[in-house]
Amino acid sequence: MAYLAFREPAEKWETVPRLFPRTLSDKVKITFTRYSPWFNDFIFPGTSTPSGTLTLAEWSQPAELAALLERYASHCYRDTPEKKQQNKPLLSLWAQWYTGLLVPPLMLAQLTMPCSLDLSPERVRVRFHETGRAEKFWLNVQPAQHSAPQDAIARIEDLIETGITPVISALEATGHINGKLVWSNLGYIVNWFLNEMSKFHSQEELNTLHHHCFCSAQLRTGRANPLFRTMLEREGQWVRRTCCQRNRLPGVQQCGDCTLA
Repeated sequence: MAYLAFREPAEKWETVPRLFPRTLSDKVKITFTRYSPWFNDFIFPGTSTPSGTLTLAEWSQPAELAALLERYASHCYRDTPEKKQQNKPLLSLWAQWYTGLLVPPLMLAQLTMPCSLDLSPERVRVRFHETGRAEKFWLNVQPAQHSAPQDAIARIEDLIETGITPVISALEATGHINGKLVWSNLGYIVNWFLNEMSKFHSQEELNTLHHHCFCSAQLRTGRANPLFRTMLEREGQWVRRTCCQRNRLPGVQQCGDCTLA
């Protein structure tokens, strides 16, 4: 299998008007619109990047990230200023905004395009909301420099290692959160979107991805799989292993399927 069975047959692109430029960015936009149209509200492939957007290398600078987290803390504790600030749940929820908006669209693009995408951090720019959390993303869509087609597992691993690991490493470097908690939260997001993809994708392929993401201790590269056992299969359902701790913030409710419930 060269790549996912869901990959569009060439003739389907013939439905696009001939004057429409069929770049890789265009194909990503069409896929978003067709299968997850809400992505178009917050992620923009191949469009000109507005001012005020930052790459990972820029927003992860200690002073810049500290300022963003300070703004976010002020927002979260705005009604309870007397409460002691808890940095772990604060950064946990901040990271859920960032990865929750970015990762599902990257999964859809990475798993459906005719070639694997270059997911290097410099290809992604983010604009932050006035509260300090991620709001919108812009993608510089380029093909990955691989010599051979990649299957679904290889593409997911590329997303994990190239697209996500640098982000979580930057958050862990603050000293306020253990990367394992962020990966646990991300496992929940990956599981949710794999389930969403079952509406238009082969269940057999998704079962393979589920098992590899959450049951394989190592990636094919030999590195440890950071998603390993972040989700556990129980009675035919995938459930998260640990609490994200966001409910420790004022006004934030416990998740309906929290492990502590």
